[in-house]
Amino acid sequence: MPQEIEVRYILPAIRRELAKVFINEHKQSQKQAANILGLTEAAVSQYIHSKRAKEVVFSENIVNEIKVSADRILADKNNKQRLIAEMYRISNLTTVRQILCDIHRAQSKELEHCNVCFDESVLTIKT
Repeated sequence: MPQEIEVRYILPAIRRELAKVFINEHKQSQKQAANILGLTEAAVSQYIHSKRAKEVVFSENIVNEIKVSADRILADKNNKQRLIAEMYRISNLTTVRQILCDIHRAQSKELEHCNVCFDESVLTIKT
């Protein structure tokens, strides 16, 4: 299921990039980055040292969007809804959705021509 792939691969990769931006560009400590992201320091350390979430590599454009999100999160770091909103925004970028679909297709060969994630007629619920 795409949602399982998102939880296992996409969201951790976004957290990884956010942690890197917080630490490398905004000079936050691992403890501060962990606090902002709602993670343990150990998790942030694993992200920084490529021991976790290393399967997904984002393009420069996506990394730039993550940097925008990092700025927004830091500007409002006591508001956990900001973190949720930015994680959601990044995960719904078309390029990120395409990465999710590529992983799903690679894991499920019968989905070679699947386009469910981008087919509006399938996504629309009729009541």
